[in-house]
Amino acid sequence: MSIKIKINGREIECEPGKTILQVALSSGIYIPHFCYHPRLSIKGSCRMCLVWIEKRPKLEIACNTVVADGMVIETDNEEVRKARRAVLEFNLKNHPIDCPICDKAGECTLQDFYMAYDAEPSRLSPRDQKVKKGKRIPMGPTLVLDQERCVMCHRCIRFMREIAKNDCITDARRGDRTIITTFPGEVVDDPYSMNLIDICPVGAWTGRDFRFKKRVWLLSKCPSICPFCARGCNIFIEHEKDIVYRITPRVNEQVNKSWLCDEGRLAYKALNENRLTRALLRNGKELKEVSMGSALSYGAKLLNEHQGKILGIVSASASLEEAELFKKLIQSAGGELAIHRRKEGKDDFLLRRADRDSNLRGLKQLGIDRAVGEAIVKAELVVVLESLYSEPVSSELGKKMIVLSPRRSEMVESALLSLPIGAYAEIEGTFVNCDGISQRFYPGLQLKGDAKAGVDMIRFLGKKMGIDLQLSMESARSADACVAPVSESE
Repeated sequence: MSIKIKINGREIECEPGKTILQVALSSGIYIPHFCYHPRLSIKGSCRMCLVWIEKRPKLEIACNTVVADGMVIETDNEEVRKARRAVLEFNLKNHPIDCPICDKAGECTLQDFYMAYDAEPSRLSPRDQKVKKGKRIPMGPTLVLDQERCVMCHRCIRFMREIAKNDCITDARRGDRTIITTFPGEVVDDPYSMNLIDICPVGAWTGRDFRFKKRVWLLSKCPSICPFCARGCNIFIEHEKDIVYRITPRVNEQVNKSWLCDEGRLAYKALNENRLTRALLRNGKELKEVSMGSALSYGAKLLNEHQGKILGIVSASASLEEAELFKKLIQSAGGELAIHRRKEGKDDFLLRRADRDSNLRGLKQLGIDRAVGEAIVKAELVVVLESLYSEPVSSELGKKMIVLSPRRSEMVESALLSLPIGAYAEIEGTFVNCDGISQRFYPGLQLKGDAKAGVDMIRFLGKKMGIDLQLSMESARSADACVAPVSESE
């Protein structure tokens, strides 16, 4: 059963029980708000979403007013705009002029609303004093709080209580002296603490890691998939000139909704640091850079010389496409395959999985599920396909090793030959997450130095051996099964 309402003269059919704000946002009608968030309980404290409703004596908040059949609503008449200007004036009365130094500048809801609904000079006289509150308060290992910037939307309190299950934040004092703070003796030390930076509509919560590093309007965003555990959270990699400055969550209702753990966010540093950019060949105790042509020819020679005595070790965080071609390469040389995993962590109640690899299920679909174990003993040549967060199989295998890796890892340091490949942010591929959902990701950054996409590097090796390696149609179909992000106003 559905009901019909009118918003700004437009007739809309909707479900009973929804609020005006929910119906408006889902219908493409934006109503400004600070405190409302689709994944948190309704607070109704900011008053920015006031709307006019026919036959009602006064304006009412859209976030907590349930629609009724025949309801007539206006969201942008002069009475509503006047109320929004008044709300903004109260918010801005004691707000510091921090925009030139605030990390939220450029993506601040208060800035946007001021330009859209107020844009008036302050009415404070030189004799009037703003209420002073705490600034640059360390709130834990990842966060800094500026109490003066807070508009008291209480999103942070609700997130920690309802989503993170960590009731460590509260408000204190009354009136315009109200502040957000922790309970006595506590700090915000939580694996999901940095979500407060995203949901804060202003610059009250900022991250210690990103603070003062880069203006957000200089950053480009590329959608991707977090490879730090089997959940496969949808993310944006935010970068300028191929240097990554932060990772933020991307909305996907089936995988991570709009949340991301702190570990996944801070994993961006590996994209910038210690990257393998040139082919390396061991000469005695030294590793020397060689041309890609020479490296590929030598790699193919080693593979041909050790036919039937090869062990291929593939990281459980390699993409589906890399793993399939790697399997074909090793099998064409009469070799065996084994899978290498990161050490397990712990599951939690929200996102993080004990399985710290991004594509274990994908590799098992390809039939690669054997542990390294004793298979390494029989091998004369070990070929390792690493990923950005791989842990070493062993730094001293006592074997000839070819390593394909995006970084200068421990395995690279002990290898006979190392070939540089792209990391997940620089290639196209597919991960299959812990729930069996195939998710496609695309390159957002340039390959570093001489690095090639893993599938291309494996193909080149195959060509040098006289083999034409191709992906199967099954891989192509699974790659198309990407879960599309759900767009919803936050």
